[in-house]
Amino acid sequence: MDLEDYFLDSPDKPGYREYDRRSFNEDFRTSLTDFQRMAYIITIINRVSITLYSIIFLLGIIGNGLVIWIAGFRMKKTISAVWFLHLAIANFLCCISIPLHIARWNYNVLLAIVILFYLNMTTSSFLLTAMTVDRWVSVMWPVWAKVHRTQKLVRITAGVIWVMSLAWIGFMYFLPLSVHSTYKLKLIIELIRFIIFFVIPFPIIVTSYVTIFLKLRKSNRPQRSQRPYRIITAVILSFFLCWAPYYIWPLIPLNHGGILQFQIVDTIIYTLAFFNSCINPIIYVSMGQDSGQSFLRSIPLRIESALSEATDDLCQEQEDCGEAHADV
Repeated sequence: MDLEDYFLDSPDKPGYREYDRRSFNEDFRTSLTDFQRMAYIITIINRVSITLYSIIFLLGIIGNGLVIWIAGFRMKKTISAVWFLHLAIANFLCCISIPLHIARWNYNVLLAIVILFYLNMTTSSFLLTAMTVDRWVSVMWPVWAKVHRTQKLVRITAGVIWVMSLAWIGFMYFLPLSVHSTYKLKLIIELIRFIIFFVIPFPIIVTSYVTIFLKLRKSNRPQRSQRPYRIITAVILSFFLCWAPYYIWPLIPLNHGGILQFQIVDTIIYTLAFFNSCINPIIYVSMGQDSGQSFLRSIPLRIESALSEATDDLCQEQEDCGEAHADV
């Protein structure tokens, strides 16, 4: 007896349907066609995602590698250079995880993806928040910042951020393995991550820059270049815009739809997250000062000017320091 006879022979048998052999064949062919169409679309999505990941990987490795070389070895060591150096290292590690994300051939590779990907996510969020607070302190208390705001303090802060990020990865990844993992537990972890790395940093950063803007606007000192603030603002906005879907999507109850829907949303979310790891060097090049040379030759100089123009000492003018000292 063939499959159709089994389903249509008797009402007592499982799968019995009250339609004739022709209806069964039409429904079967329709289901098969839908499955083939879905498989074809998923194949196209996978090919597009691999292409996008490859482009992001090349741009990120080259761009962040160039930033690491300039900020770490070429330009004068400044506080801003230290912040941008650690941010570039975090993005560079994320770019390294992209080929592993494409492959995913065994457990060790998946573990490496988790460590590198989430290390970039957590470290970048902490670094951008710390960078903003550092900028806020240097504007609000310039005299104190001139004395206590040192490269050593920034390096120690960056080191603490890396340790905290690794500790969070251990908590987030190994806690579900050590206890009975349920959907409720995973949702709680996603919610905690959303609060710590998105909800808390974003208002801190926004409030700090609004305060900085108001403080500089009320000041009587000469108007300085706005490029440093535009660069830092662009870096921060790109981070939150690229990572927002990744944080929010797991918290939506309807995110467990069909396979095709999941594949499309998953591709968009990871593409945006990975794109953030290569966009910062593009921002530095596009917003850096033009040196008058050809574009390719001017790229290192543009990056160096972008990093160095994020002024480390906002109390350079003696009259400003005196005014701030009098306010204290």
